[in-house]
This record gives sequence, C-alpha cells and structure tokens, in this order.
Amino acid sequence: MKSEKNKYLLLLLTLLAFIGCKGQKVAEKFEWTGTVSAPEEYPIEVYKGAIIASDFTYDFDAIWGTQNTGWGNDGGIMSVSTKQMEAPDSLSFTWLSLVENKFYTGKWKLDKNRIVKLFREGFINTMNHKKETYKLIKVGLAPKGRVMVWLSGAGFQTEVGTFQAHDTTVTAVKAYENAKYMFKPNYIQLTLADDMVMKPEIKARIKQYGQPDMDIYEAYRKRYDWRPQIILPDGGKAATLFYSYLNGEQENRFGEELISNRYISRAVPNYITLIWKDKGGKRNGFEIRPFDEKEILAAYSKLGGANSIDLIIKLNEDGMTAEVSLKNKEKEIKLTRSKIKISEDLD
Repeated sequence: MKSEKNKYLLLLLTLLAFIGCKGQKVAEKFEWTGTVSAPEEYPIEVYKGAIIASDFTYDFDAIWGTQNTGWGNDGGIMSVSTKQMEAPDSLSFTWLSLVENKFYTGKWKLDKNRIVKLFREGFINTMNHKKETYKLIKVGLAPKGRVMVWLSGAGFQTEVGTFQAHDTTVTAVKAYENAKYMFKPNYIQLTLADDMVMKPEIKARIKQYGQPDMDIYEAYRKRYDWRPQIILPDGGKAATLFYSYLNGEQENRFGEELISNRYISRAVPNYITLIWKDKGGKRNGFEIRPFDEKEILAAYSKLGGANSIDLIIKLNEDGMTAEVSLKNKEKEIKLTRSKIKISEDLD
C-alpha cells in the first residue's frame, strides 16, 4: 500500500514539474561576441570589463591592450567557444583614458528587450540579399567617461545604450599582475608617442587642429529628420545607399526603402556610398568619404530644429561631377568641402 502511495506521489510531482516547465518561457539564444571602440585621438587602455548575460559573460581585461581604431569602428575581437547565448542585460567596464591620464569605471543595465528585438528582427544583407542579424556588441569608450553601446552586423550598426562612467583610482599596488605595465614610468607618454598607436596622420591632425572637443561625442548623437534626395543623370536609378553616421551608427538601404524615401530621425552622416545604375544598366559608384565635419554639423544645426531636411546629391549629366547641399523648405546650404569619389562601371 505504501508502495502504491509513493508511486502516485512520484507521478503527481512529475506532472507538476512538467506543468511548471511548460509555463516557463524558454529564453531566446543568439550568437554574439564583443569588442571595444575608442576615438583615434583618445586611445584607451582596457583594464577590465564584462558584457553580462544570465547564462554567459564576455570578459575584457588588459590583454586587449590599447584601443583607438576610431569612433564606432571595430577593435580587437576574442573568439569564444559558446555559440548561442541569451542577449546581455548588463555591462561593466574599467579603463584608462591615456590622454586624460585617468581611470573610469561603471556598471550599467542594458535594455535587454530592445537588444532581443533587434537580434530577432535583423536586416537584409545587401551583398547577398539574405536576412541576417547582428553578431557583435561594441562598447564605445569616449573622453570624460562617456560610454556607448552598439549592435553591429553586415552593413548595420545600431545604438542600444549610452551611459556615464565615473573616475576612479587604480594603483600599481592594487592592480592585478597583467595590468601593472600601465603604471610603469612614462608608459602613457611613450604610448602616445608610438606611431603604431597614434599614427603620423593623427598626430599631424592634432598638431594642426588640436584635440577634438571632449564633448563632441555627445554632440554626435543629435538627430534630425532628414532624407537623401538623389538626382542622377537621365535614366539613372539608385540601387543601394550606405550611410555611416557621426554617432557610430550605420545602415544599408535598397529597393523599396529608397523609393519611399521617408524622412527619418537620424544622426548627421559621416560618409555615404551610393551604388547606381545608368540607363544602360552599368553599375557606378559615388562616395562622400568623409563629409567635412565642421561644415556639415553647422549646416544641419542651422537648418534643423522643427524643419525636415533634404540632403541633395546631384550627379551632373557627365556622371563624373556632383553637387552636394542641404535644404529645408526655406533655405539651401551648399556643402563644398566634402571629399567626393566617383567610380564608373563597377561590374
């Protein structure tokens, strides 16, 4: 009789466990890794950090070394054996800002729901016209302890968080063994003088114009309602348009998105690449890389506010010269200092 009772009890417990499991929502898993981004003029030294999910932690430490590949650009990437993880829910980071000679640290909550949504939605890769998704979580570290987080994939990069770190004290005595090199005499000065870190063209730019304003990385985030207006030679048709923005975001658009051409809240562009077909079907290229930063920021600021803006790119009939301007319903400003490259017959 006791055996029968135990059997029924075991059956009941099994049934309750099954019902409980059935009621639990299984977390979605994604494939992702992490990296660090820092401005060319403001290199940083990774001390320690982590992108944290409930089932996985992607760690950073001093092995990452000095990072300054450019704002929004990829830094080093460490491979991991885990291939499917939940979306992260928090971030912690401590780093040394070499130019400021200061450590920053902080821990922040990430918007996991938004990250899951973006992972799930993905995008169409214009190179193969297949649906893909983001594979890289990029941590941007800027002067004054500013932190930005992007999701990055093939032709797309989207901001998912911006945070403020606070300065902290790290000493050679308390530093872990692999990070003690940061405290060697003249380490910062020698690193900033190293042409492998601060390339000669960066040094020349700093010498001519000075260090970029430390607050510019926040100013880059300002958005305006704008759209491109592409005017091509007779019979020409836009095929794809790639945008890179000063805030580090990127997107690739083609097909119906270029036809509908809605005004969208976007940051100011850093560079754009247009692939277009002439009336004979030949693929040609047009690139502005980069816009003159001061010129375009001033123009957007002057024309923005409550107004929508058109970025007008007009290729003349010869297909080898172009005019670029910004225009709202009241005024037009010509952009004359952009670096333009035009390529014929890309097939």
